Amino acid sequence: MSLAPVRHISLAVGILATISLFAGGFGCSKEPAAPQQVVKRQAPKPEAKAPAAPAEEARAKKAEQSALYDPRGKRDPFVSFIKIEERRKAGADAALLPPLQRYELGELKFVGVIWTKKGARGLVEDAEGKGYSVTVGTRIGRSGGVVSRITAKEILVKEVVVGNRGEKVVKESGIQLITAGGI
Repeated sequence: MSLAPVRHISLAVGILATISLFAGGFGCSKEPAAPQQVVKRQAPKPEAKAPAAPAEEARAKKAEQSALYDPRGKRDPFVSFIKIEERRKAGADAALLPPLQRYELGELKFVGVIWTKKGARGLVEDAEGKGYSVTVGTRIGRSGGVVSRITAKEILVKEVVVGNRGEKVVKESGIQLITAGGI
């Protein structure tokens, strides 16, 4: 074997190593050129306003942010639209009421009429069989009705009732005369 090809190879490897060291030593020592600097310019300053202007702007911003609610003429959304009346308790309050105001109109029977010089008097009987006489203006029934008229066949009672929407409605009810044959 000859040494000549090995010398050529080792010479070629030596040259390549020298070139790579030379290129590596000088090539890495240089830093890349810095990019061009960005010139920062200040934005033009806004014109100076009077001292009252910032306060007005703050008020305007607050007015825009807050919602105004005017409750006049509107129903309160937190109040139930169903009106609930408190019923009188059957205990102590019922004992203080007159006997004719302790019963509903449907529980009372109209059994007769007495005609006097002062006008008609109606005879009313309760569920227990007790009898009472009523004239025009007598309070009767649990809902505070007042006798408005007494005829030969019925007693008319006016009651003030609260409607669905809270308005007061005058309701006229009648108690029919019960005769010996039924009605």
